[in-house]
Amino acid sequence: MTDLRQTPQYAKYMQILGWEVVLLNKELGITNYAYLKKIPIIGAIAKIQRPNNLTQKQILLFQKNNNLAVIYIEPLIHNSSFQILGFKHARSAFLPSKTIQIDLTKSEEQLLKEMKPKTRYNIGVAKKRGVDIKESADIEAFANLWKSSARRRLALPQDKEIRALWEAFAGKACLLLAYHDNDLVAGVLTVKSPDTAFYMYAGSTREGKKLFAPTLVAWEAIRLAKKLRCKTFDFEGIYDPRYSSTKSWRGFTKFKEGFGGKIVEFPKTLVYFQNPLLRFLNF
Repeated sequence: MTDLRQTPQYAKYMQILGWEVVLLNKELGITNYAYLKKIPIIGAIAKIQRPNNLTQKQILLFQKNNNLAVIYIEPLIHNSSFQILGFKHARSAFLPSKTIQIDLTKSEEQLLKEMKPKTRYNIGVAKKRGVDIKESADIEAFANLWKSSARRRLALPQDKEIRALWEAFAGKACLLLAYHDNDLVAGVLTVKSPDTAFYMYAGSTREGKKLFAPTLVAWEAIRLAKKLRCKTFDFEGIYDPRYSSTKSWRGFTKFKEGFGGKIVEFPKTLVYFQNPLLRFLNF
């Protein structure tokens, strides 16, 4: 499975957000994207996220060619060679380090059966209450909905990231909006890698939550991913006790767990500091 972070679309997304994209040397027919940004005083930092068969040679050459002050690696699988190069566990992670994945090769009947009864019930309630799900291209409406929803949760606004994702994944992004009496009450933005749909952003109004619109629109996003021949639906992040920064995710973790699927845990984020003094800034 190719991770989202190792696709040309994600590389474009990072460029839009101001990161320099570096394609690491081809080796054994495999390439890896890395993302680089210069930070005043600190110097250049780089992120290599969910790489495929990343080699020591690639890392060393990348460091040499770009004079990096800090390198973060978020591994797809465990690789002991990173420790050999002096990488240590970072205090935090850029990407969700734990997630839930749903096998879309199963029938809709089976997927519904594997849900928690309450989740299945809430889907039915939302339908009975007249929640209507529509595929849409109105990313501005969704960005505003998400910003309003985030404000209530005291979360950072990410409307810039939402617009950048929509632009970068043109043709591979799906937006579903939920309406009730013509009012927008919930929405979900997903993007595709070759075989996986990723649940990137979701938002709801207070009224939408009362109607269980978030549950219905998430289920419809799963159904749509299946129709588009994705093999996996990735909920893109749940609470991970290894990182205190994810404590606030416990609420939506319970929501996501209701849809069934399997829990996937990625190796911890690794970091290397060229200057040991920067270790005190282990951001």
